[in-house]
Amino acid sequence: MTILATTHLRDRVLSGQGTLMGQCLEAGLPVASSCSGRGACAKCAILVLDGLEALSRPGPHELLVLSRNGFPGQVRLSCQCRVLNRRAKVRITTGYW
Repeated sequence: MTILATTHLRDRVLSGQGTLMGQCLEAGLPVASSCSGRGACAKCAILVLDGLEALSRPGPHELLVLSRNGFPGQVRLSCQCRVLNRRAKVRITTGYW
C-alpha cells in the first residue's frame, strides 16, 4: 500500500495500519480534531485525490457528519476511514498541510 499525503512542500509516503488519521499522526503530520477521533467534529476531514475506492466505505454516522458539513463525495473523515486494499495507491490532502 502507498498512501501519499500531499502537503504544500512535498508528497509524504505513509504506511502502517489503522485509520488514515492514525497513519498521518504516526508520520508526524498534524490532524485537526476536537472529538478525539470519534467522528463528531469533522475537523479531520481529508480530500482524497486518488484511490477513494481503496478506502473503507463510510458508515451511517460518517455519512451524516459529512452531509451535515456539506462535504463533497471525495472528502472523508480521516478518523473513520481505513485503507482496505493494501496494494492500492491513495493520495490525500487537507487545507492546512
